[in-house]
Amino acid sequence: MNIAQSIVLTGLVLGVAGAGVNSAKAGDADPSWSGFYAGANIGYGWDSGDVGLSPHTAIPDLVPVVEAIVRAGSFPTSLSPDARGVAGGGQAGYNWELPSGWVVGVETDLQASGIKGSTSATIIDPHYFDEDLGQNVFFDSTRTAVSKKVNWYGTLRARAGYLLDPQWLVYATGGLAYGKTSLGFHVEDLAQGCLPDATICGDGSKSGVRLGWSLGAGVETMLAPNWSLKAEYLYVDLGKRSFDASTITPVDFKLSAKYHEQTVRIGLNYHFN
Repeated sequence: MNIAQSIVLTGLVLGVAGAGVNSAKAGDADPSWSGFYAGANIGYGWDSGDVGLSPHTAIPDLVPVVEAIVRAGSFPTSLSPDARGVAGGGQAGYNWELPSGWVVGVETDLQASGIKGSTSATIIDPHYFDEDLGQNVFFDSTRTAVSKKVNWYGTLRARAGYLLDPQWLVYATGGLAYGKTSLGFHVEDLAQGCLPDATICGDGSKSGVRLGWSLGAGVETMLAPNWSLKAEYLYVDLGKRSFDASTITPVDFKLSAKYHEQTVRIGLNYHFN
């Protein structure tokens, strides 16, 4: 989902909300934004960051071989799994409505995430020209694949906004983020298959919880007494994950990826005031 689609989605949401607000305004007292609230949300997230790959070995005699393999371009130096998907969960928070029209508060949320992606690259007959030999040096064809996923995430954020009128709140938000991320890897020799200590084949994966930060903005409107609807953009930075993936030879691969998620979502809240 690109920025233009996000704007269209937000416009549709707020258009529906506006119709509800207009019907609620007639005869209704101004709503109170102060107090506890809780609700649910659903949205979409994407992450276009690359996964970096670097083969290496701890055996000195094999270093020239690995350098030749890299020079021939046998393996990609990076791949873009283009992770994206639906995310949804719940939120709860507390607001303080100030006489000046400002509303400040805190909010926490926890999201189940389907943001994931995978990709692969096949390199046929990689080679380079050796000036000493005066000819091309060829290596086996290879296939390399990576996968990237955000399993779940949550945030604990401050919110500060201004009431355009008693029904409409525009706000900014930011704070702590945390979540479980996963990174996967596969490589195989297409010419000879997987021969221990002879051809480069292997699989690896790593996952765990990371801390980070989040920043965003949104619009929220009171649909009826105690009920509000919001549309929100949130950037979630879950840091970087790196690990060494081993193969059936003494050549390993260093993988690294940053987890910078962009999300758009709508949410419904009930206010206990």
